[in-house]
Amino acid sequence: MYTELSRDYEKVVTIDNPIYQSFQGRYFLGQSELITFGHDTYAFGSLYNPIHSGVNLFISVSTITNTSKIAFKSRPYMNARIPSGGSIVENITPANLVTIPQPVSKIKFITGQFKEPIQGGVKAYTRMIPAESTLANEKDGKFVIPPGSNFMLVLVPPTDTDIQADIAYGFWTEKYTCKL
Repeated sequence: MYTELSRDYEKVVTIDNPIYQSFQGRYFLGQSELITFGHDTYAFGSLYNPIHSGVNLFISVSTITNTSKIAFKSRPYMNARIPSGGSIVENITPANLVTIPQPVSKIKFITGQFKEPIQGGVKAYTRMIPAESTLANEKDGKFVIPPGSNFMLVLVPPTDTDIQADIAYGFWTEKYTCKL
């Protein structure tokens, strides 16, 4: 004998937090132009959260593309002094192009070259970036940068040869709340 049971089910969908942030219009992407470094110069790409932004910055992914035939090191720094002479990357876009009006990031993406050692901050770790390759580091929001602070990738050449690379970030912001 077959009995049909009537059950009400509630559909539950689980999505990753970066996707949720994109749906909310808070996820942004930005990529630098090619940066040339070597011959006693380093390159950097920093996400700076301005002191009066009113948001926390969550690093989702950082990507380095090495277009050269030589490997080099990448060193992420937390809250180091950003070298002078950098340029602001203008091509930052929200990941969700459906949102009207389009949100504008309060975060500044700054890139450039420098010669002097990095001042202040904490070096988080070191990664090797193989020749002619792209390395993506997914953080999924584990690095939280409050207003007035930054997250910076420093590219370190092994030789005096010119190296070219670009840096890209995926990140989101949420209203700043100080919890002590």
